Amino acid sequence: MNEVSQVAYRYAALFYGIIAAYFWYIFYSLWGFLGKNYFPQDVSSVLSIQNSHFHTVNIIVATVLTLAVTVVLVLNRKLKDFIVDVGDELSRVAWPTLKEAQKTTAIVIALVIVSSIVLFFADTVFLRVINLIMNTAA
Repeated sequence: MNEVSQVAYRYAALFYGIIAAYFWYIFYSLWGFLGKNYFPQDVSSVLSIQNSHFHTVNIIVATVLTLAVTVVLVLNRKLKDFIVDVGDELSRVAWPTLKEAQKTTAIVIALVIVSSIVLFFADTVFLRVINLIMNTAA
């Protein structure tokens, strides 16, 4: 493997963290959906959404499933190499400074406003021409 900077590994760890957070949210929402629609609704069942411990069980289930998925993803050698390579490429990117980002954002917003105005007037002109043609043809 090539010499990879520590920044690449930080990007990879951040990416794994984002994936884990996403899976945790999916599992948490899925367990809540199942509890609401498919699990028994009597209070005595731990799987019931009306049970006071359902929320705790939901967090535990989501956390365990997320840990399992994250371990499987981390142990996948091809995925790990890919994510580290992406992190290595991100560490080589010349990121703009805050001032440069603000300037280019302002330019983009101004161009979007100007093009919207031009398109609005062009649309209005075309609409009037079409209406004129349709009224004279009828």
